[in-house]
This record gives sequence, structure tokens and C-alpha cells, in this order.
Amino acid sequence: MKLAPFRAVIFDCDGVLVESEVLGLRSLRQALHEAGVERTLEDLTRFSGRSHGETLAELEAESRVPLFASGIAMRMDEYYMHLVGEEGLRTCPGVQQLLSLLLARRIPFTLASSGPRRKVLFSLQSTGLASAFPLFMCGDDVERAKPAPDVYLAAAALLGVAPTECLAIEDAPNGVRAACAAGMQVVAVTTSFSASTLTEANLIVDSLSLLQLHFAGLTQFAARET
Repeated sequence: MKLAPFRAVIFDCDGVLVESEVLGLRSLRQALHEAGVERTLEDLTRFSGRSHGETLAELEAESRVPLFASGIAMRMDEYYMHLVGEEGLRTCPGVQQLLSLLLARRIPFTLASSGPRRKVLFSLQSTGLASAFPLFMCGDDVERAKPAPDVYLAAAALLGVAPTECLAIEDAPNGVRAACAAGMQVVAVTTSFSASTLTEANLIVDSLSLLQLHFAGLTQFAARET
């Protein structure tokens, strides 16, 4: 499938820019264990791409354990940072090349994550991407997390580009729905979920390395419009 012309690109963070989804789920599982709630990683996968607040609200209702009162959100981030310190964090394949292409074509870009700013910034700093994203939008900046469109609408406003002229890059069904609800074209990358769960996207690829092929006929349009 071909993409229509666009003027800006908005990235999700976890699973799109950085290979952090498994580390994030392991952090959530450890924080829940500390609070006396046991869940498998397979069960927790459904919370990928969702905010801490919505994740904990659903788990609190299921377990009837007062998770918010225990400060578990902060513990999740602490466990995540500890895991990154121990195991490292890598950018997803094709990220550096794609960012270089966008910079060369003068196509503006930013990121829109449901995660808290502290965690997102830590991930960017740990992978050397912080300088590429001096400004971004995250779950702390909006009232409703994905799948609501709020963070994508805020990211488009940050770039000064109409949402309908933005291309979003996502890896999770909730993120795809959020970008679609914002009126954006969406590319889904199968780094975290299977293609069969991402069918609402305009284009599905296995890696950002493949996405550059689809940009070839579009970047000139975007460059003229910026």
C-alpha cells in the first residue's frame, strides 16, 4: 500500500524508537509483585502502549489492591531504569537512518508517547536520541492517554502541522487507534504486536528499515511544503 503525501512525522517511543517494551512489562510485573499482585508477562502485554494511570486503574479494579496508594507508578519507572542500567537499551532497527533521512529532507518530526516524561526522556538519553527530540509530548501533557487522540493532537500542534498532514508511526493497537482518531495516516511496525492486530493502520511493516522505501516518492512533497 502506498502512503499519501505528508508534511510531518510523529513517532511513538517504546517499540518504535527504542526496544523497551519487554523491559517495561518486566518493570510492571516486578512492581506488581512488590504490591502482592502476580501477573504473567503474557497477560501484561495488553497494557503495551497505555499510560501508567490507565494500566494501574484496570489492574487495581481486577485485583482489588490499592495500587495507586502504594506508589507503584514511581516504582515501575525505577525498576525500568534499573533494568536499562543492567541490560542496556537499543534503538529499533532503522531508526537512525530514518531520522537522518527526515533531517536531510527537512521534514519535521517529534514523538507522542503515553509514558511519563521522566521515563521517555530517560529512554532517549540512554540511546543517544535525546538531541533529536528536544521537544515532545507524553502522557503527562494530556488528560487522556491512547487510544484517545489527545497526545497525537498535541504533538501535531507542537509541530505546527495539521493532524491530517502528519504521519504517525506506531507499534501497538491502542497507539494506532489514537493516531487514526487524530485523523493521521498510520504506519504500524510489528515489533511488539502481530500484523493481524494492527490492521487499522494504513501500512504495516516489519521494520523501520523498510519504511524508507515507501518514503521515496513522498519526501520531495513534504520538503516543498515545509
